[in-house]
Amino acid sequence: MIARRSISAALAFCLTLAACGNSSEPSAPQLGASASAPVTNSSESATPGPTETSAEAAPCTRRDLAFDPANLDLTGAWLTNDEGIYYLRQVDRTLWWNGMSGQSGPPVELGRGWNNVAVGEIKEDLTIELQWADVPRGQILGNGTLIWEIGDDGTGNTMLTKVSETGSGFGGETFTPCAPG
Repeated sequence: MIARRSISAALAFCLTLAACGNSSEPSAPQLGASASAPVTNSSESATPGPTETSAEAAPCTRRDLAFDPANLDLTGAWLTNDEGIYYLRQVDRTLWWNGMSGQSGPPVELGRGWNNVAVGEIKEDLTIELQWADVPRGQILGNGTLIWEIGDDGTGNTMLTKVSETGSGFGGETFTPCAPG
């Protein structure tokens, strides 16, 4: 019983010291406060922080991805000729993706024009048969099927080229691997 009282008293004393700012450790942010933003009292006026209007939504620079039909790995970020950015994930012979419009625009606009998902199978002849659909983050709600060809871009790197499509229309014609920045 005495040990419990001692521990409780010590804990209460430590909490009191921390609340008064007498600890040598930096104080933790208060609930609702960001760790990077200072806590202000109600008499101080908050000034708005910088806006991200000049930032690029999804910076991505072209990257080399050697074309090797025996060892395909399409996982990663890809740029398209429709001003979009696509994030691909290959699991065995299945390919999944999320594509978003506005890659080079402001961050708040990423995926607001159109935003789609797709899943398909990588075939032995280096084609990919996909089903795709837009999701409601964007303003378009199209869907359909696509066939893409995996090939060499002429410099030894991998690129994807649209061969055919059905449905409401898909804008991108070529995919080029890129490195997010």
